[in-house]
Amino acid sequence: MSNDVADGTQAEQSTVLTLSDLGLIGAVASAMEDHQKNVIQPKKDAPKELLLQGFIESKQSDLVVEIDGEEVGTYKVATTNPKFVVDDEKAFDRYAEEKGEVDIVIVRKASFEKAVLGAARRDPETGAIFDSRTGEIIPGLKYLPGGKPTGTVRWTWKTFKGEQVGKAVLMAAIKRGDLNHILRETPELLPGAGKPAAENG
Repeated sequence: MSNDVADGTQAEQSTVLTLSDLGLIGAVASAMEDHQKNVIQPKKDAPKELLLQGFIESKQSDLVVEIDGEEVGTYKVATTNPKFVVDDEKAFDRYAEEKGEVDIVIVRKASFEKAVLGAARRDPETGAIFDSRTGEIIPGLKYLPGGKPTGTVRWTWKTFKGEQVGKAVLMAAIKRGDLNHILRETPELLPGAGKPAAENG
């Protein structure tokens, strides 16, 4: 019969996880999350402080990470973009009021501010900020040139056709033992970290 179990074999056990099993998995995940936050994240962030310091001193914004000449990925210092911002609230409020772009509570309309900032331009000779749509001088604005570090550094894996080839290169190098000289100093990053060493004999 189709429901019979063959001689010498056992019926497959159910793979449905119990609530206790799920609780244990959740506990393991929580422990791994703590490990990530307390042990792995500081290692991941280690280049960032030096990169930020280097950017301030020498404008170096990138650190390309390579293994045997093959790119793994890039750390890049995030910088602010140049933009116009309101510098004199009262002057800009008066300007918004003259244009009829204030709400009843006497605050300028957010849509007006967004539109004006988007259309704002700066005369490189005089420094005057004007509305590119009308040529009118806009009071209460100043120009921020950008290019200052935001305090964050982004890591990006080298990709090719959507695949993280840099990550594959890194993991292959780890498997070959090419990075043992580095990983010896950070054993907590190795698979199986925290396991007791096998006893001889």
